[in-house]
Amino acid sequence: MSILTDTVIDLAHPGVIWLDGTAIPVERTGEERSVARLGEGSGSAGQLNFADAPFGTLLAGGRRRADSLAAIDRWYRREARERIGSVTAVEGERLGLFPAKVTIRDQKTRWGSCSTSGTLSFNWRLVIGPGHALRYVVVHELIHMRHHNHSRAFWGALAEAMPDWKRSAMWLRANERLITAYRPAI
Repeated sequence: MSILTDTVIDLAHPGVIWLDGTAIPVERTGEERSVARLGEGSGSAGQLNFADAPFGTLLAGGRRRADSLAAIDRWYRREARERIGSVTAVEGERLGLFPAKVTIRDQKTRWGSCSTSGTLSFNWRLVIGPGHALRYVVVHELIHMRHHNHSRAFWGALAEAMPDWKRSAMWLRANERLITAYRPAI
């Protein structure tokens, strides 16, 4: 497959959310409380084949559709905090770069940022795409802790830390509009 199509995602498909480039069916439970959690069931998801999805079904509660969507949003942010935090810890240890703080945001135009105080901020939507893209953004921002610009020294350090970074950067660039505009459709 080409670099741009190594992970094909149909973000507009109703009844589905995305995690690590994998479709996860959503089942609205209609429970009183507005909660979202992964279950073991197999939701009804139209014509997509979810047999190989390792995640199961996202169960989204709430009496109203808006409650279910709010629960999914909170679930995504928790997943992003956990996954991005984990990748940041592993890559930071590997590179000897330790951020003062890691935050998850709903950025409209950025995948991540690094403040001069050492705070790394990441877009929660990174968890939608493939893991290599998330890892690239984390490594990119960690390298900014050493080089606060996009100088030759920055790109050299990035290439040393992650030799295949261009694949991920191209995937993000090709899918940027689609992912930054994403809203679950249930």
